[in-house]
Amino acid sequence: MTLADFDDDVACSRQDFEEGLISADFTELDAGWRGTIDHRGGAAEVVITLDSGYPFQPPRVVPLDPNAVAWSWHRNLDGSLCLIAEDDHEGLWWTKASAFLEHVTAWFEQATAGWPDDRPDLDLDRYFQLSADERLYLYDDLTRYPSGFVRFRPAANNTMRIGGGTRPAKSLKHSKDRFGYVANLGDVDVPLRTWDDVSARINPSIDLDRRIRNHEIEIVVLIYRRGSHDGAVALEVWPTVDGGTAIRRLRSGADTDAARTARSGLLAPELHGRRVAIVGIGALGSFIADMLVRSGVGQLTLIDGDIVMPGNLVRHLVGPEAVGLSKGAAVKQHLTSRNRISSADITVIDEELMSRDAAVELLGNHDLVVNATADFSTTALLHAVAQALSKRIVSAAIQNGGTSYRIDVLPSFDGADPLPSSSVAVGQPEPELFEAGCGSPISPTPPYVVIEAAAATVRHAIGLLVDRPVHPGGEVRNLSIGAVRNRQ
Repeated sequence: MTLADFDDDVACSRQDFEEGLISADFTELDAGWRGTIDHRGGAAEVVITLDSGYPFQPPRVVPLDPNAVAWSWHRNLDGSLCLIAEDDHEGLWWTKASAFLEHVTAWFEQATAGWPDDRPDLDLDRYFQLSADERLYLYDDLTRYPSGFVRFRPAANNTMRIGGGTRPAKSLKHSKDRFGYVANLGDVDVPLRTWDDVSARINPSIDLDRRIRNHEIEIVVLIYRRGSHDGAVALEVWPTVDGGTAIRRLRSGADTDAARTARSGLLAPELHGRRVAIVGIGALGSFIADMLVRSGVGQLTLIDGDIVMPGNLVRHLVGPEAVGLSKGAAVKQHLTSRNRISSADITVIDEELMSRDAAVELLGNHDLVVNATADFSTTALLHAVAQALSKRIVSAAIQNGGTSYRIDVLPSFDGADPLPSSSVAVGQPEPELFEAGCGSPISPTPPYVVIEAAAATVRHAIGLLVDRPVHPGGEVRNLSIGAVRNRQ
């Protein structure tokens, strides 16, 4: 397809949609297409417009009389109908005028009924104009400041961080701090749009209007609830010349464990109490550790006797600042600084796993052991001890210069055969490269293979941790042809 073909397809889609509107008795105006939506609750005149993003963005619908429809969470700030959720874009179904108009009709019928099947949209942010202040305002647990005064202080990366405090009687010279107030609005049945909407819900004894006029308060953080869900929005406020209060939305976000956990996956709460040991903290093991922590695993033990070398960095989780550290210590430092896992929840063992007793202790003290050493001796030791203790390990290795990887569940589950030995890739051998000293050749494995293999390993590890194994024997993936072979 050429760009000319693309433009022709877009023009045809637009023409088909507009012909559908004409068939539904809509007429074209300068502002868009005007017509009537008949529904069980009556009739509503609307204007439908197709902006430059059509057909990849849905048409916009505005009631001709803005007050003809009750204000609700299903209206946008500009008065248009909030018709299509971001998770309902599949197939660009709105390009068929008949289907789109049926959807608009259903919207009016739901509005007339009071939205009985409403889902808890918490995005109060979109009902306020955005402030020109480009900084990101970060808040922690706002219940720490119940109906209280706060102080935002400048921090790294153009952010402002919340803390308790009020503006001093005498302003500090050159201070860049901003002062505010946290107000709990309780249940919010309709979205707020103006300062009058907000102030009507705040205890009048606080007299925020006076404090805003006196420049004692520049920010109001609103806590609110809708259904069983909690939300928050940060607003910038200032007095106007006519004695009113102007209001704009600030870019804000929660910097809390709850906010991070909510994005870690549905299994994160279940994984929080699990303890996992990773043997081998090279490239593969480092990304396995990172993904396990991001997924919610609460405690890790990292085992490796090697240190980070400059050549490791192209595939490893850590950066140049870690060169010279033990691999376990380097990954611990990264995880505690980036993912907010406590240092006390990561144990580092800077030596190779070599003895029966060490393997017994490791398996006995952890819910799961992941072997990422790609070393046959270590794998054999852990496999034998796991069999003796009636436990299982996950063993992962990248093979054939990064053209394949295998993940073994050892021992495999009853009734399942273990994975067969992986075949060695056949073809023109690549010249081997060595660094100084006695050791194995440098692996040509590309970085993306490490990340893909680590993700697959974590999937199997989590399956075992929650007693829902992905496969009873494991998985082999040939990346050169994209084929996956699973043994069940």
